[in-house]
Order: sequence, then structure tokens, then C-alpha cells
Amino acid sequence: MERFQQLIKTLYWFLLISVVANTAPITILPGCTNRFYRLLHLCWMTVWYGCFALASYWEFVLITLQRVSLDRYLNAIESGIYVIHIFVIMLITFQGRNWIPKVLKDIVRTDLERGYAIDGKRTKKFIALQLFLVWMFTCLAFAMDIWSQKCVIFKSILSINSYVMPNIISGLSFIQYYLLLQGIAWRQRKVTENLERLLLQLCNPRKVEVQRYRLQHVDLTNFTKLVNRTFQYSIVLLFVGCFLNFNLNLFLVYQGIDNPAIDDWAKWLYMILWLAMHLGKICSILYFNHNIQNEQSKCLTILNGVSCNDSDLQETINHFIIQIRTNVRQHVVGGVIELDLKFLTALLVASANFFIFLLQYDVTYEALSKSMQGNTTKT
Repeated sequence: MERFQQLIKTLYWFLLISVVANTAPITILPGCTNRFYRLLHLCWMTVWYGCFALASYWEFVLITLQRVSLDRYLNAIESGIYVIHIFVIMLITFQGRNWIPKVLKDIVRTDLERGYAIDGKRTKKFIALQLFLVWMFTCLAFAMDIWSQKCVIFKSILSINSYVMPNIISGLSFIQYYLLLQGIAWRQRKVTENLERLLLQLCNPRKVEVQRYRLQHVDLTNFTKLVNRTFQYSIVLLFVGCFLNFNLNLFLVYQGIDNPAIDDWAKWLYMILWLAMHLGKICSILYFNHNIQNEQSKCLTILNGVSCNDSDLQETINHFIIQIRTNVRQHVVGGVIELDLKFLTALLVASANFFIFLLQYDVTYEALSKSMQGNTTKT
């Protein structure tokens, strides 16, 4: 309990922000486990999501429907994905009101069994960096959105609610995901270091010790699979929303370059901000999964370089090697997306094809519009 309280103290302010943003259950906070606090948080989630969905509807009616054909369709799809994504995040939060506190206790218990001490300073620094990035995006997005809307208050409020707020909420939610994956990578690195010390520095390594590290590796692999499975729907929705918005903004940048008469610097900066934000989210998800895979590759390299005369020890090492090489799909979400940096190549190919489609659609739409105008003039 003392270690658990230390962990909660390290994460307290981040957990409090997550509870207010509806990305973590209130039961995770000390002293807030009874039914009254659960009901209070459920009411807050219901009211907040109702206001968000209503404002998104009015943004669609008053602003999105007034845009040109291509922008109207893509923005409507993007806004709909955000509405679904926020609902999924809140659903995970509500379903996790009982098991999320248990997961934290299990992390503390297993760390005690392994002799792993949580580095509070390193954890706080990691969280502070992620919160700083979300805060920087929030400030820039608020300022540029108001600027791009010509300081029209009701349009700025609707736009911020429909597009900026969902990305802030998802950003806070994915900080939890990044922290869990980074924690797994830190523990995997510790296992690799201990295994290297045991096999390469000691004269007579014991089979029991190797077996213990092998079981720790199994636990970390299973926990990685659990984390990715918990966030899988949120990750898929994030990828789809980022893909659409990234290509739309890229297309708008192309139109701005193709038409030098466009000199609205607010929209230019706003588009660049969204391009950077979406690319950063996708790269972060793939990067933190790649860290775990990289640590597993280092562990496999050490095991492949060991040769011993003890047949029982060699058999245990061989089992360890087979275990690491076995594909248990711990980095696969939605059954089809493998979270690895190589996935960026597939995204770039898909993005290029979608961008070509947007160009063809825009050219066709412009040609049809001119044709209709010409027919109307002749009439």
C-alpha cells in the first residue's frame, strides 16, 4: 500500500486532469471510490458529452453546410468521427471504473516481486513533457481558430468545440497509453540488463534465474497486448480521423500554393498546425510500440549470443528465444493494423492515393461547375 500510495502521489495531478477531462474514472483518485462519486462523475460525463454533441450538430448546420462541396463532405465525416471517438473514450472510462484501479495495484505488486523501483522523477518528467505538448497545441489552436474565424465569437466557439476539443481530449487519453507503453519499455530494458549481467558476466548462471526473467518477459508481453486491446478502437478511430484531416489540410495547402491570390496567413498557419498535430499523434503511437519491439530485439540478440555446456540451461535459453520470436500479435489493433514504424509506409501510400482522388474530384467538380455556368449564360 505504501508503494501504491507513492505511485498515486506521483500521478495525482495527471489523474485529476484526466478525471475532469473524462478520460479516467473518478475511482482512481484516493477517497473517491464510493457510489456517490461514481454517480457524480457519470452525471458530469453525460452533461459534457450532451453539450459537445449538440454544439457539433449546430456547427454542422450553421458552418459546415455552407462550405464548398469537397470541404463540406470531408469536414462532416471528420466531425462525425470525433463524436464517435469521444463516446468510445468515455465508454472505456466508464467500463474501467472497477478494473483500472486494480491494474495499478497489480503493477505495483509485480514491480515489488521483480525488485523494480518506480522512478518518480523520470515518470513526472515524461508526463510533464506530454502535457506541455497538449497545452501548446491548445493555446495555438484556440488563438488561430479565433483568428481564422475573423473573431466571430459564435463561429469560433462552435469550431473549437467540434474540432479542437476532441483532439485535446484524445491527446489526454493517449498520454495514458504512451505512459503505459513507456513503462513497459523501461521494465523490458531492466529485464534485458539483468539477463545480460546473468549470462555474460557470471561464470555459472542458474537456470532458475533465466526462467524467472523469461516469465517476466511473458508478463510484459501479455500486458502490452492488454493495453493495445483496450485502446484499439480509440486508435483505429484516431488513425481514420487523422488520415482524413491530414489529407484535407494537405489538399488545402496545395490549393493555396496553386492559387497565389490566397493570402490568409491565419488559415495557412492553422493548416500547418493541424498537419503537425496529426502526424505527431500517429508517429507517437508507432514510436512507443517500436520502443518495446526494439527492447525485445536486444534481448533476443543477447540470447542468441549465449552458448553453454549445461543442457538444461541451454534448453531454457532456447525456449526463451522461441518465446520472443513467436508472434502473439501484441502490437496489432483492430485485427489488421500492426503498430510499427513500417506502418508509416502503408499510410504514405494510402495518403498519396487519396490525395490523387481529391485532385481528380476537384478538377471534375470545377469543370462541371464551369459547364453549368456556361449553359446558364447561353440560356
